[in-house]
Amino acid sequence: MHKLLPVLVLSAGLAFAQNAVQVSNYLFQGNLNPQRTGSAPLAETNPSGNNKFVTDTVFGQQRLVYDVTGTASPRTAQGGLTYQAKGKVAPDTYSMEFIFAMSAGSTGWRRVYGCENLQNGEGIYVDPSGYIAYYSGVSSTANDKLTNGTYYHLIMVKSPGALQLYLNGALVASRSDGTTLGVMDAKLNPQQLVTLFLDDDPFEWAPARIALFRAYNGALTAAEVKTIASAPFTSTVGLPSPGFQSSGIVNSASYSPTNAITPGGFFTIFGTDLGDDFGDWGQSFVKNVAPVRLNNVHVLVNNLEAFIAFTSSAQINAIAPDNLPDGPVTMVVEYSNLRSTTVTTTARRINPAVFRFTPQNSRYLASTANDGSAYIGPANLFGTNGALNGLALRPARPGEYVVLYGTGLGPTTPAVPAGQIPAANAAGYPLTSTSEIRLTLNGKTTSVVPAYAGLSGFPGLHQLVFLVPDLADGNYETTLVVGGISSPAGTYLALAK
Repeated sequence: MHKLLPVLVLSAGLAFAQNAVQVSNYLFQGNLNPQRTGSAPLAETNPSGNNKFVTDTVFGQQRLVYDVTGTASPRTAQGGLTYQAKGKVAPDTYSMEFIFAMSAGSTGWRRVYGCENLQNGEGIYVDPSGYIAYYSGVSSTANDKLTNGTYYHLIMVKSPGALQLYLNGALVASRSDGTTLGVMDAKLNPQQLVTLFLDDDPFEWAPARIALFRAYNGALTAAEVKTIASAPFTSTVGLPSPGFQSSGIVNSASYSPTNAITPGGFFTIFGTDLGDDFGDWGQSFVKNVAPVRLNNVHVLVNNLEAFIAFTSSAQINAIAPDNLPDGPVTMVVEYSNLRSTTVTTTARRINPAVFRFTPQNSRYLASTANDGSAYIGPANLFGTNGALNGLALRPARPGEYVVLYGTGLGPTTPAVPAGQIPAANAAGYPLTSTSEIRLTLNGKTTSVVPAYAGLSGFPGLHQLVFLVPDLADGNYETTLVVGGISSPAGTYLALAK
């Protein structure tokens, strides 16, 4: 279909009273999953099998992007994506954000966005001259012609009877006709399915790459658009501040909120809107020191920086800093320029907890044979094959050494600063006062002093190596006692001869 645009109407922008809320965020980091919880993954249309993730330079950064490389004809070989907006945005008041590039060599009308689930030609296009247009009624012919292979930041703002297009933060076209926009008004279809790079006309489909897609419920203001465009990948416009309560701060091993914080020990925060990026610290150590900022997330305990191990919108795992007092401490979560309220929790210099395997209500200790030959647990803990990640899974055997993994066991000699990978040391980093350590099975102290109790080769992670006593087959409730303080009850070691 040849698209004839009505007379262009340019304006300085419209102000909308309703605040826009960011409801979905996709950054295409190797998958089509949302960065924010509560949204469905983008649905892929890939009949040719050519769509893929590639590394490209986007605004000076090396980033993974999604490459739509289907074939233009036949129509069934188009590539693209579909977003489910139902329950996320109001059909007639919303904003959509994109960072995209049309692929080299593409020409003609090239659809970027559609709101009618391919029932007609309505949507955002790059027109044959290279300008952004909304068919029908909104187009730009200013000094903003798009070049194939170049990434652009585009925001469309829709409110009843009005539509605006912003390119790289600047308003390039808008139209306001009161209640309608000519024949088409950008109102979402009843199914509220939004299509990206798909077209009802197979001859107007073209390949493209996309690095970011966001949806907002409500109309962004011109000032908000400008703020987003200044740093789109880290923008927090439309996001609420991080939220959590003291009951959501727990020990990472036991998940207990009681004295959840120990200097140099792991803790976890459960909350809402704690960050948009899902990921861990795997590539973020600098000179063997864990990051204090990860995925734009920053945690302060008594105004001291914690070391961030994992982030998501609902959970943060971190290592507490050194030099914390016993008793009440304050905690704040920062995500980019958003800051939570100050929440009070409690800290204790020693507060032992042992990590557990998740299946069967997290009742079995996360433990291994000391020679590395097996994980220790019931053979059916992870199913029926008696293995985990290709390594044997079996109960502990009397007379063998087993390793338990925990956190919060106290200082070591020599000392290691919080968040730092310990340097190689033949004697390891034993706890400062090993005489205060004991292990009980079903309430009875083992007859063997731990062969080693101290820091592992990993920040914040302690390990306890002990000789399994000669006991009958069974599941033994296991408690670690350090300095008279016991680890939480309800954790078990499986034992069989």
